[in-house]
Amino acid sequence: MTILNCGVKNCYYNKSSRCCKQGIQVGGSDATITEATYCGDFREKRDSVTSKEEHCDMGPENRLNVKCEAVYCTFNDNCKCHAKEITIQGNGATHQSLTECGSFECGCR
Repeated sequence: MTILNCGVKNCYYNKSSRCCKQGIQVGGSDATITEATYCGDFREKRDSVTSKEEHCDMGPENRLNVKCEAVYCTFNDNCKCHAKEITIQGNGATHQSLTECGSFECGCR
């Protein structure tokens, strides 16, 4: 399992820079650069979400499963991320396409 640091403060699942989901999926099957990756589980936090962030009752996860579609990433092994730690970036994102896996490393060409 991977340690995930989330820099997307306005994501519904972000609590204290950690993810409240048990796992995420990184998209970008043809990605050869970081900007072509994205968090497929990003959900924008809306004003209607309470300040208590009730959706994170169990607390954020320190380690989680990361499915990865970025086939050219050196950390991708059989569609699973095997990096010890990754960072999802894109603070202020309003759509998953505005997020990215900041730990993407292209092993192509």
